[in-house]
Amino acid sequence: MIQLLHTPEGVRDYYNDECARKTALCGRIQAAFSRYGYHPIQTPTFEFFDIFNAERGSVASRDLYKLIDRTGETLVLRPDFTPSVARCAAKYYGGETFPIRLSYLGSTFINHSGYQGRLRETTQAGVELVGDASLAADAEVVALVVDCLKSAGLTEFQVEIGQVDFFNGLLQEAGMAAETAAELRELVESKNFFGVEELLGAQKLTGSLTEAFLALPQLFGQAEEVFVRARSLTKNKRALAAVDRLEQLFRLLQCYGVDRYISFDLGMLGKYQYYTGIIFKGYTYGTGDSVVTGGRYDNLMVQFGKDAPSVGFGISVDTLMNAMMRQKLAEPLPWEEAMILYQPACREQAVALGVQRRAAGEKIVLAEQEKPLEEYRRYAAENRIRAILYLPEGAEEPQNIPIEPVGCDGQAEQEEAK
Repeated sequence: MIQLLHTPEGVRDYYNDECARKTALCGRIQAAFSRYGYHPIQTPTFEFFDIFNAERGSVASRDLYKLIDRTGETLVLRPDFTPSVARCAAKYYGGETFPIRLSYLGSTFINHSGYQGRLRETTQAGVELVGDASLAADAEVVALVVDCLKSAGLTEFQVEIGQVDFFNGLLQEAGMAAETAAELRELVESKNFFGVEELLGAQKLTGSLTEAFLALPQLFGQAEEVFVRARSLTKNKRALAAVDRLEQLFRLLQCYGVDRYISFDLGMLGKYQYYTGIIFKGYTYGTGDSVVTGGRYDNLMVQFGKDAPSVGFGISVDTLMNAMMRQKLAEPLPWEEAMILYQPACREQAVALGVQRRAAGEKIVLAEQEKPLEEYRRYAAENRIRAILYLPEGAEEPQNIPIEPVGCDGQAEQEEAK
């Protein structure tokens, strides 16, 4: 029986003030989505396996939670929102020629290794801008990332932007085998300079191409220094076009007034294979993981029957909350509720008063008195109840007993999921 009180590895409970703060945080993020004209969409928690198969470039098959339905179909718990939204957009907006702005909020499920110490169920909030290949679309989603993180309450954060076409241009020129290219991609993404050097040593590449690949893990920093260094490394047209687009993007982000939050990393390639252009991650201190991931995926929608270039991002709400807690940025929660405390003889009077107050928009808790009044005062102070409306036997009107905030969350610390 004791075992039933615990959660499986990689998941956790949210309750009391922590749950209230998470709900409030999601509300602020969704409000930012709405300000930019994004409309909410809900996709199923589980989908057919083929939505996330290897050709989609999403989460690796070994990391999926799979189940078999009664007809024998293989289903998976949603590991990533982008393929789900792509499927949905192709189905319901197949004939739409204008850009489609969609937002989402929900859980994703990835069966991480137990040694990684990461949650396997996470809450993700994000947007997808479908059907727009423009530089303006790239700038809009990056500016929205900044707006979301500021709305969440962060003051110190950075959005790093890369461009996978820089790497892909070099890769195309190198003519590597697919398996070698995949290994190189992983080494570059993990900033493993010595691993990159060892792999390239076994390849017959030109000196300039080898130099360019070797520079990738360290090709990050502020805009101008990254652009100048990148252009000095190659004459590859595809790679240079990627740098040009990044530079134009940065100019547009300056118009948005968010350039102080932006840096660049041409060694960022991402864990998802469907990215085709810009790719970005948002970081803040207090967590070792990114709080935002996103990018452009111009070839994913066509796999679902709608040829539409797209760009989007997802915010890991759980990671963001952890960072905010460590930065001591948790906002005070409102004291909005009132308690109507009554003695048994006043039950009908108390219920009628509760109905009246709730109809007026107040948040009311009804409690029949079974303990000393001081116990209810303590309970109210610990649970953000601003006042007790007390109805003792024989009272015609309730006594208003204001409650002094105690500065307590009313929640014990919860052990983080392993």
